Amino acid sequence: MELTLKDVEVPDYAWLTYSVCAMTKDACGWGGWIIEALFKRTGEHHATGTGDKVLPHADEMQICPQCGLVLFRTSASVRMDLSADQTPVHGQEGIDYEVSEMRYEDD
Repeated sequence: MELTLKDVEVPDYAWLTYSVCAMTKDACGWGGWIIEALFKRTGEHHATGTGDKVLPHADEMQICPQCGLVLFRTSASVRMDLSADQTPVHGQEGIDYEVSEMRYEDD
């Protein structure tokens, strides 16, 4: 639970795809960007389209976040690369959200 960036395998790039919930009559019509895949360059050849290692991500099932039905992935897809000057935002000035301290409770 207390993992930091140095404790996890950080992706080098991600493919995002615009998807819509429109596969069935009862689909809710949601549309938005989903993570298609996350990749890490390891220097080894992996059995992927890029040859890079694919990393696990939250929406591998590619289901609608509103109603839970299967999403239709459109042809609108972009690759996003990690910037060379990537720095963690936790605790920096100018960030418009608060990060609460983690507290544990006994059951």
